[in-house]
Amino acid sequence: MTHQEAIIETLHCILTQKDEIVRSFAKGNPFDKLLRSYDEFTSTGLPLYRSKRGKDHYRYSRKAVESKLEPSELYGEHRIPLNIIRQRLLECDRSVDSIKIILESNEVVLITKEEQMLLDAKEPPGLGLRSKMPECGTDRLIFANIEIAEETLKNKL
Repeated sequence: MTHQEAIIETLHCILTQKDEIVRSFAKGNPFDKLLRSYDEFTSTGLPLYRSKRGKDHYRYSRKAVESKLEPSELYGEHRIPLNIIRQRLLECDRSVDSIKIILESNEVVLITKEEQMLLDAKEPPGLGLRSKMPECGTDRLIFANIEIAEETLKNKL
């Protein structure tokens, strides 16, 4: 079983509990840790985030590649904010297949601090997309014109 499969199974066990238990768990830090863990480790469970190992597993923005910064100096940005992923999980039918589809629809892309500020900052030129998607429904990185470096397109967990 891969690390990601174990996270999916764990979430399934939690999400199929009584609604009162699910609501309580969903409010806490452990739920967020599980969601983050999905992308922070290789399929065999080796740490990726802020690790040199991440360069072969995460996609990078073009500017991040050009910067030649180490993964520890870059920012791991979820294409879909985790609060939205959490909401989608709570609203789905809670099957293993649905959980898998929701988690696989998201990924972490390593971007520069400047790109992160563009996405997160509420004041112009920031886009205020730290915890929401663009109103037009497009991907946050596409909306912010953050290009994925072609040489990292085949990277995967």
